[in-house]
Amino acid sequence: MFNEEIKLFGILDVRFTDIVDILLISCVIYCFFLIFKGTRAVQMFFGVLLVVGAWFLSLLFDLRGLAWLIGGMGALGLVVIVIVFQPEIRGMLTRIGQIANVFSIKTMFFKPSGLEEITEKIVDAILELQKKTHGALIVLEKRVGLRSYMDSGEIVNGNFSKKLLCTLFYPGTPLHDGAVIVLRDKILAAGCVLPMPTGAAAAELSGGMRHRAAKALAAETDALIIVISEETGYISIAYRNSFRTRQSKRELEEEIKRHWKELYED
Repeated sequence: MFNEEIKLFGILDVRFTDIVDILLISCVIYCFFLIFKGTRAVQMFFGVLLVVGAWFLSLLFDLRGLAWLIGGMGALGLVVIVIVFQPEIRGMLTRIGQIANVFSIKTMFFKPSGLEEITEKIVDAILELQKKTHGALIVLEKRVGLRSYMDSGEIVNGNFSKKLLCTLFYPGTPLHDGAVIVLRDKILAAGCVLPMPTGAAAAELSGGMRHRAAKALAAETDALIIVISEETGYISIAYRNSFRTRQSKRELEEEIKRHWKELYED
């Protein structure tokens, strides 16, 4: 059945296995370019293609001297390629190994939402700040835009990373006293000034400046605000009209996933 030939466009005799073979080769070539994208290997690969093209032309036009020269160089070509492409080849094999480690039926058919990964990164960064007793005020934006508060600080718009967040809250840096606003896997802004409660509301609230600002913003928006106390190192969470302190790692993870679940399901 698989070796039965069919007429393609009424001209070519094609077997089912030939179609599968072509698809597999296409996938391999695509993955090759994807892995080496952005590296010097891409330019070098096209250089090799030019040399091969020159060799074919020398054969076509009977340029014996040029064909002999390129042919002689080709004898050492494989060794040269292995030496020159050594870092890229090592990186490619490492990536293939990483893909094999995380391969599963679920990831084959369903694209991960990214919520688990970003939650892990945020919690890891918060625990690092807590360990160093660095005060922090982190706002996880949801549906309600926080542009007015972003404008009060410095626009970052960078990919979230533990190093970046810890640097922003390092004591003595210009932005460490303000709030950092995060949406999905992006740090949007840092050093932001949040609203402070006034009047009767101010009299009812207790805690330091970060805690009071977190409570005030939570009452106005649907953001989840995480506070790390400089004095005690306690992690607190403000959302809507609730404020909970001494949050554990597990509680923090659950709150972040619950907060952003709708965004990542859209």
